[in-house]
Formats: sequence, structure tokens, C-alpha cells
Amino acid sequence: MTHKGALIRTAAVVVVLGLSLTACSSSTSPSSTPKNTNSTSPGSSSAALKAAIAATNAGYKGTSTNVNATSRPAAKNKTIVIISAGQAADSNSVPSDGALQAAEAIGWHATIYDAMLNPSNYAGLVRQAIAAHVNGIILDAIDCDKVQGPLEQARKAGIAVTAMYAFDCNDPNAGNEKTGLFSGITNYGVKNSDLDTFTESYGADQADYVIAKSDNTAKIIVVQDPEFTVLYYTALGFDRTIAASHGSQVIATLDITQEDLVDGNIVPKIQAELERYPQATWIKSPYTYATTLGIVPALGANPNKVSVMGGEGFHDELDDIRDGKIVATNAISSNWTGWAAVDTLNSIFNHTKPVDSGIGWTLVDATHNLPADPNADYEPPVNYQAEYKKAWGVG
Repeated sequence: MTHKGALIRTAAVVVVLGLSLTACSSSTSPSSTPKNTNSTSPGSSSAALKAAIAATNAGYKGTSTNVNATSRPAAKNKTIVIISAGQAADSNSVPSDGALQAAEAIGWHATIYDAMLNPSNYAGLVRQAIAAHVNGIILDAIDCDKVQGPLEQARKAGIAVTAMYAFDCNDPNAGNEKTGLFSGITNYGVKNSDLDTFTESYGADQADYVIAKSDNTAKIIVVQDPEFTVLYYTALGFDRTIAASHGSQVIATLDITQEDLVDGNIVPKIQAELERYPQATWIKSPYTYATTLGIVPALGANPNKVSVMGGEGFHDELDDIRDGKIVATNAISSNWTGWAAVDTLNSIFNHTKPVDSGIGWTLVDATHNLPADPNADYEPPVNYQAEYKKAWGVG
């Protein structure tokens, strides 16, 4: 069930926001231009192109693996709250609903508290969960530094806390505190133990695709939303990979905010950037709603002039691939992310370390990995729900 944690905001907010944290000003910052080279040395453009083609072919196969099969019996008699940044957006509702589904499967009582895309509601909802004497809290797209005080109270109350698509207070870009306040985080495997580097690799895979498909000649405008720590790291991975290509170039970075989506400024802002950089051949999107409500409309009747790399791979972006409006996107199963968060809490309750969730992502374009159902999000070929249930010892 869903708890109405705040008054409903305007319909425009409900429709357009894909992610939600506090707003900040927009800016455009041209990026440095790496020198091109025609040599075949290890650092040359031809070597980078060859590596990008190999990475793209691997990306089509995806990076997801099976859930770790270690037995971890379901903790009994637990009550948890999932605090969603905003159930009106797929970016939040899909993982939160997945966590609710998983909690019910493991035998817990679970409730979604909906912040309704209003960051000012975050802290109050954490305090409300504390007052409800829950055993655990899952934060969805809410970084630790946005609710640091209430999380300190939760720790004193002995409440376990984990998160999805959010970073702890000890991350240098999400509080930079000496210690964090999450009780544990999802395990993405031994090779991905550094969450920052793991997140960067998502953007790096997007960059490799652009390098490969442009024959390492892409001139890219990166559209970025600086409100989210996760997007800071994906953009960093993208930018570093492009810079190392010795051919493709990020020629500008355009900062947008959620406010730009609400007030309608995102389309003219992107159009102005395209006019400023007529040499651009690619645009990278930070997330689905920036793609569908900003970039695609800005390109208008001439979408083929500039190729688009999507953001999250929800079904709206997949439809745009089918329609030829964007070229590709990385896709990750956010439902799986919700199940993994519940598994993480279960390990915390049982005083054991979380094990490998198996979560990865997959490159999707017109000829690779598009779901047959046009209304469906991408799901990898792993029966993660059955694997979790087996590990928990539930039906």
C-alpha cells in the first residue's frame, strides 16, 4: 500500500519528473577537446575504436549474472518502509514497487511512503518511519546527505537502512563525511565493490557505443542534471572514456534541472545549444524524461541530424528507439534493484554481509535487445525473483 506522505503537487510535476532532488542553476560549460591522431599506437584513435567496438559487442550481451545462491533464510516478523522520491516517475516507482513485491515475497510487512517528487518531504517521511517503529528503511533515489539528521536518529533507534540509486554520506560527492549512515549497500560483485567506479562504468559503456557507431568521430553535447550524485558518476565515466578515445570529443556540457522540465525551458535550452554547436553529431541524455520531454522534441522533425544516446532505458526511450528518434540506451532492471535492496536488508537483519546481486545492464538499440512488448521495460534473461526466493527459503 502507498502512504500519502505529502500533498499532491501540480499535474505538470507529476507528469514530467523522472528523478527528484533539490534544484540548482543551469549552466553550459564547453569541454576540453582531445587531440586527434591517426597513429596505431595503444593510445591512438584507431586503437580506441577497436576497443570500443569490442566493448559494444560485449555490451549487447549484458553484464548481469545470476543471483548468488548462498542460503540466507528470510528474517522473520519484519516491518519495513520504502521511501520513494516520487511514485509518479518510472525512475522511482519501478524500483520501489519491486522492493514492495520482494518484501511481500519474503514475508514482511512493507509500505511505500511517497515523497511525491518534493525533496522537502524526504526528512519528514524518514521521521515518520522512525515513529512507526519499523525494522528497516529503503531509500529510493534519496542520497544520505539529504536526510542526514533523520538517518542519525534512525541509527540510534536501531533501524536498518539501505538505499537504491543513492549514495551514503561518506561519499565525496554526497556529503563527504568521515562515516556513512547506511547499514549496508547492495553488492554488485567483487569486481564492482567500489560503487563510484561501478557507476562510472555505466557511462563508459555508453561512451564506447558512441565511439564505435561514429567511427570515433563523434562531437557530443552531454546533457547533465547536477542534482543527482549517481548522474555525476555516470557522466564522469562517459567523459573520461570519450577523452581517452583520441578522436571523439565532448564539445559541450549542458546542465539542466527538474525545474527546466516543469517550466518548459528544457526544449528551447537544448535547441539553443544545438544552434551554438552546429557541429554536434551526438547528444547524451542523463535520464529518460530528459530524452522524451527535452531532447527528442528539441530535435523536432529532423531527428537524424544528431544521434541520441538515451539515459535509463525505460519503455518510453525504448519506444523512441523503435520510432528512430534515438539510437540506443543502456537498460538496467530497476525491478531487480528493488528485490536486491530487500535482500540487502535481509542480510543486515541476519548480521551477514550482502552477497552478489548479479545486477548489471545491457545495451539496447534497434537491432539488439528491444523487448517484444512495446509497453514493457527491458528485463534481462535472469530469473532473479525465483533465485531470491530459493535463497530465502520461501515459496
